Amino acid sequence: MKRPTQQIKQQLKQRSMQLTLGIYAGASVLLGSAPAQAAESITLMVGPLNRSIYLRDLETLATDKTASGDLATALKISKQSPEAASKLLTQEIPFDLVQADRLLTSPLGDTLLAQIGKVMAPRFSNQAGDKAMRAAILLSLADDGKMSVLEVLRRYPTNARLNVGELRGLSSQLKDLPNLLKGGFGG
Repeated sequence: MKRPTQQIKQQLKQRSMQLTLGIYAGASVLLGSAPAQAAESITLMVGPLNRSIYLRDLETLATDKTASGDLATALKISKQSPEAASKLLTQEIPFDLVQADRLLTSPLGDTLLAQIGKVMAPRFSNQAGDKAMRAAILLSLADDGKMSVLEVLRRYPTNARLNVGELRGLSSQLKDLPNLLKGGFGG
């Protein structure tokens, strides 16, 4: 009698997981295709200076490799060419949605999102951006199993602030992240 009971439990567990993933995927598609509110600008914070960069300007940079206004100034100050910035914005990173969800809800993912949330957060909120970033990443992956910086910014649920000083510190800490993700989460 134990064997059929175990099979039934296993089938129920599988169906429950399928239902959960189905609901999640459906919600992601609905939310992803027409977000109620999405980022229109990112405010770069460099010490006491703040400059807003509009998402449409980043999209132009990504497609035309040209920058104007505050974006051109920001690239010049950071000594980045428009071509290099365009490549950074559009480089696609393949990652399985389910694996990403598991990673982002794990202790490692919570720590990573907390650090990213100090770098990028909702513009008009004193809260860290970990939940907003988790949503943006998962919505970016939901369509095609790939994400890019530009796509994550498009899916970010509200205007954001980006602390450039914190970004520099975080980027040096995360240099080995791709190997860690491939090894531990099968991306």
